[in-house]
Amino acid sequence: MTVDRGADVLKVAIVGCGNISRRHAEAYASTGRTELVGTADIHEEKARTLAERFGGRPYGSLTELLAAEEPDLISIATPPESHGELAVEALAADRSVLLEKPPVLSLEELDHVAKVEAISAGSASVVFQHRHGSGAMRAHDLLARGVLGRPLVAVCETLWFRPVSYFDPEWRGTWIGEGGGPTLGHGIHQIDLLLHLLGPWKSIDATAVRLDRPVEFEDVSMASVVFESGAVATVINSLLSPRELSRIRIDTAGGTLEVNHVYGYSDKDWTFHPAPDAAKAATLGLDPGVRKAESAGSAAAADPWSASAGADVPSNHEAQIGHLVDDLLAGRPHGTSLASTRPTMEFVTALYASAITGTRVRRTDLTPEHRFYGMLHGGFRKDEIVEAFRTT
Repeated sequence: MTVDRGADVLKVAIVGCGNISRRHAEAYASTGRTELVGTADIHEEKARTLAERFGGRPYGSLTELLAAEEPDLISIATPPESHGELAVEALAADRSVLLEKPPVLSLEELDHVAKVEAISAGSASVVFQHRHGSGAMRAHDLLARGVLGRPLVAVCETLWFRPVSYFDPEWRGTWIGEGGGPTLGHGIHQIDLLLHLLGPWKSIDATAVRLDRPVEFEDVSMASVVFESGAVATVINSLLSPRELSRIRIDTAGGTLEVNHVYGYSDKDWTFHPAPDAAKAATLGLDPGVRKAESAGSAAAADPWSASAGADVPSNHEAQIGHLVDDLLAGRPHGTSLASTRPTMEFVTALYASAITGTRVRRTDLTPEHRFYGMLHGGFRKDEIVEAFRTT
């Protein structure tokens, strides 16, 4: 089914009515251009609660919803293990889908959804809302045009905290239910933004460990990354960090671009420090251990980052869903597509492959014949993974 281009209201539905579904419902409502026609959950009381608050009729499954309603767009906000199957069902019915992260649990599953999308009248998009805040949009544009200088070194950190009780639901903490640990389920947001800003990656050397949480996979991972541009980066993902932080820092030939936040940023969370001029640079390191005040000269006020400032759009579901609704009503493809997010899933796959096998993984290695193409643990036995994730 294609969207009626003459319509100014998009019919939407939400499948999976847990905690994150509320963010989808609120974001749809905020656009003023959608009608929530249905909600679905295997626990129908959850679907009913969401429908009572935001509209539409509740159903016990996507199949029941599709038999009764004709949504243009369906948010899939179920646990990750079911994303692929539900996306295929919706696309086969010619409906567009918006997949919560992670979109699927393997490259094989991603490619299967893509094949169904190719013959569907609908399209598949992925929730990576950090691409859609004004800070990231400015950064992407300025870096792509070379205005901030050539990227050289980057740091990407997702340092979060999840208590043991977080893993109480039976599907959490398992390869089958979640598909992976903080690399896949948490750090993937920052990883996606890093790749969006720096472009294609080339190789990964990684370590993953399970230090404390009752899970089948890692609770911390670390990676050293080389990009096709020649830039290098370190990436760390943790669920053991009490003072939570999400950070990307990119050092370019022209300065340092950085964003610090936790679950979402505004423009105030971004900074750019231009590279020092020759006179300033000549003094650096002459007095080790002495911190000097930053000089506030005219160069800082006139730097290209400051000059690009405009309306502040925070990075949240509202920002991305607003763009998606606009795109579908206008008949445009949405930028955060299944295809555009494949490099992020390739990155996650390579990180696990490198950590479990103890070898460097190149992006070009990830063919359908690769051991990790079909599952993020590569089919290794649980005891083999436990041994790979040991620190002693």
